[in-house]
Amino acid sequence: MFALFVLSCISLKLLHALDSWPTATASQVAPKSNFRYHPLIHWMDNGSFLTLPEVVSSLESPVVMMTANRGFLDLLHNLLFSIQRFHLRMNLVIVCEDKSSYRNLSNGVRGLSIPYLVVLTHLNESVRNATRYGSANYLDLVQKKVSYLKLFVESGLDVLYIDADIVLLGDPFRHFEKKADLIVANEYRKGNNFCTCFLFLRAKRIVRTFLDEWLGALPNDTRGNQKTFNKVIRRDDFKKQITKQVLPANVFVSGMTFRESTTPWRKRKPQPALVHANWMIGRENKRGMFKQAGLWFVPKG
Repeated sequence: MFALFVLSCISLKLLHALDSWPTATASQVAPKSNFRYHPLIHWMDNGSFLTLPEVVSSLESPVVMMTANRGFLDLLHNLLFSIQRFHLRMNLVIVCEDKSSYRNLSNGVRGLSIPYLVVLTHLNESVRNATRYGSANYLDLVQKKVSYLKLFVESGLDVLYIDADIVLLGDPFRHFEKKADLIVANEYRKGNNFCTCFLFLRAKRIVRTFLDEWLGALPNDTRGNQKTFNKVIRRDDFKKQITKQVLPANVFVSGMTFRESTTPWRKRKPQPALVHANWMIGRENKRGMFKQAGLWFVPKG
């Protein structure tokens, strides 16, 4: 059913969406549904593009959410091909931050046959420059993700968020504990620095409360959203009320942990479920790491 829903939504919207790309006006930034508006999100209501509030009620739990922009589009393609390569079945929703990525993914990616749903948040042609780490526009992009997650959870949907610079090498859900309200990757083998680039949230009231507090703390985070996540989740009230699972760093592998060993990923014990190309800056460096490690799954040509 999910695949049919995706195809029908895309086909109906794209009949007239690809001919002209309208400009947002002040009346086009409010959600159609009864979701509480957050100033970080500007939903278009122009009849040409799918938005998250329009489709969220038709989705099935759990949802796997990704975000897309022109700057990291090839990395997202690689993530999608990794999902296809290992035959992982997921309810994929890709939130596009610009028209360029929306158009690319709506038209379909050659060689990619897995179903996914695309929605658009901005009418900019490209936010490629916003991918520069530490820039003000970069902060906007990474902080908006928290609002997207909140929309899913408020709608009663469990949601897994996966960053574009990740590849999946197995089914992550088989590692999840059913009793856990919040499941997060860890940057280090020893010690805890939770990574918001891979984060699972259950649709529970305490999780909604946590997301409200995380959102409220974001203006104080000058690096993105991870610093505030780590601060808020360590508060005594959330320590007591949220059942948290921290994923093993040698299975859910950060870029730093991955580079500590020269053993090919297929021969590592335990077998990685994912590899994250973090702890490095720039799309070319991330892509280079994946290619050197044999983790670039986008077909040639």
